Amino acid sequence: MKILILRGTTREVNNDPGWYFHLTLEEKGIEHDIICHDILVNNSIFAKGINYTVRSVSRRQGLGLINRYRNADRAVLSKVKQLRPDLIMVMNGKTVRPILIQEIRTVYSNVVIVNCFWDNPFLYHIAFSSIPEYDIFFVKDTFVLNELKKVGAENVRYLPEACYPKEHRPLDDITEEECQKYSSELSIVGSLYPYRVSMLEILRDRQLKVWGTGIWGVIPENSYALRSHQHESVDGRQKVLVFNLTKVNLNTLNPLNCIHGLNDRIYHIAASGGFQLMEYNLDLEKQYDVGREIIAFRSRDELRELAEYYLARPRERAEIAERSRRRALQEHTFDHRLNEILETVGFT
Repeated sequence: MKILILRGTTREVNNDPGWYFHLTLEEKGIEHDIICHDILVNNSIFAKGINYTVRSVSRRQGLGLINRYRNADRAVLSKVKQLRPDLIMVMNGKTVRPILIQEIRTVYSNVVIVNCFWDNPFLYHIAFSSIPEYDIFFVKDTFVLNELKKVGAENVRYLPEACYPKEHRPLDDITEEECQKYSSELSIVGSLYPYRVSMLEILRDRQLKVWGTGIWGVIPENSYALRSHQHESVDGRQKVLVFNLTKVNLNTLNPLNCIHGLNDRIYHIAASGGFQLMEYNLDLEKQYDVGREIIAFRSRDELRELAEYYLARPRERAEIAERSRRRALQEHTFDHRLNEILETVGFT
């Protein structure tokens, strides 16, 4: 079996799902290759936007965008002809238009093409319009799954995100310098946007570190979250250091991308051995034993109450974190997800 991963990241940092699937395939000894269509398109805002009209694009810009798409598509088609994969795994694929999938099937008709779309496809017009072209379109959110079925998408399936245990793990070689930099009572890794800022405001008298460079929307300059912002992205070991060295990792959800579903941080924190307070969502019950393996809050006041409770109880934190880690390793790794994909398409 040969697999092509059509990576869907705009960053050169190797911590995205496509990269972790690549590492998992290497460990399994499965022949594969990897290419990033998004970067070839040059991360154009037009590729990602929800609604951009022709009037907003000059003729020169439009021709340049068309050429970038064509060149990116040619690179993918060349890779397909070279590898002749049995399976193409598209990761989000926000720039993968229906015509590219059709052209792939023209040059190599025997290939199975799936998409692991771990955002909300209703927000991305290219991805949404491409759904009928895939053999299977995986989503992480049961709300999205059911809404897609309402509009006739019979090829959608549920597939949550995952962790990669060789990276997301308890660290035993933390330096004193790393400990000073990344230790905190409370931490959160992710972009700041008004909803998250409002949620964190209830903790304004506690020590908090916010990691990440994304700041979206109108955020008051005196907000607690902004004052706690480290203005630094964390990836790879740095991110795991945060999870390891934070007493209570906070995990709030983006209401646009996680309606009933979960983000990847729940699995990354758990596998890293960190304790987390997770914002409750309906799909959480599918993944963890809530109250025993994961602690969830349902309101800002409850977030405050639980943070105070568990900051004062290190032993309980450690016990819950260990149970959470065991569940992540038993059921929620990229190896598990790969096996689910292969089984769904009949390759096992």
